[in-house]
Amino acid sequence: MFEKVVLPDEKSGFFPSRSPLFEQVKASIIKKIQQGVWHHDDVLPNEIELAKIFNVSQGTIRRALKELVQEGFLVRKQGKGTYVSSYEAEFDAFYSKFVPIKADDPAQKWKTYVRMTDYEEIAPTPRVCHLMGITDTTEVIIHIKRQHYSQLENKDKVDCFDELFLRKRFFPGLTRERFLGQKNSLYAFYQREFDITILHRRDILKAALLNAEQAKSAGVPVPYPAIIQQSQAFDINDNLVELRYLTTITDYCHYEVLR
Repeated sequence: MFEKVVLPDEKSGFFPSRSPLFEQVKASIIKKIQQGVWHHDDVLPNEIELAKIFNVSQGTIRRALKELVQEGFLVRKQGKGTYVSSYEAEFDAFYSKFVPIKADDPAQKWKTYVRMTDYEEIAPTPRVCHLMGITDTTEVIIHIKRQHYSQLENKDKVDCFDELFLRKRFFPGLTRERFLGQKNSLYAFYQREFDITILHRRDILKAALLNAEQAKSAGVPVPYPAIIQQSQAFDINDNLVELRYLTTITDYCHYEVLR
């Protein structure tokens, strides 16, 4: 049913001779996911079948799968098996991973809805080129601005200003209308519509002050404190596909990071 995989040996030069066998299995599974052999939300063969495919012991397979789950490539579903990570199928887990914002009131869940305020295609600025590793200044960047509204105290309140820079070559066919059609999870939209799985991010947080336009939209005086989060998002092939700035007013919320 499944094609048997012959792991590269020392002579191939692909894996160093000191590479543990479970690391070789991990690399081969990742390669299959990258090539689309196993797609997001696909169930993998069970451990016995994988051991036959890779011609290794079940213990080696078990260790490789455990690390791939920890690294976000795979998800274990109790009683069902091991699946390639899907943001839609595992929304709560990935939301907690990438959106570490909690309501100050432990009895409330932090819920927001989003409105887009701007969508344009631009040439990358020197700063965007630097932060996204872009060398071709003619590359097209999709620049999107959004506002997040909290739903606390029975009234809508702007709590976050969201600015996105997307490399268009990774999002072919993306338009304002298509972007407006996405709901709930932005990363699930990337995965479903463009087969882009955001695997990890590099985040930098700093204290900031709202500018005059932001303060007016939020209905607060100037100066007003906020937290700005600069995020560089990488896909499963380690391409930096998204640069994002989230400026959050923390009157009713906080960042919570578990280690």
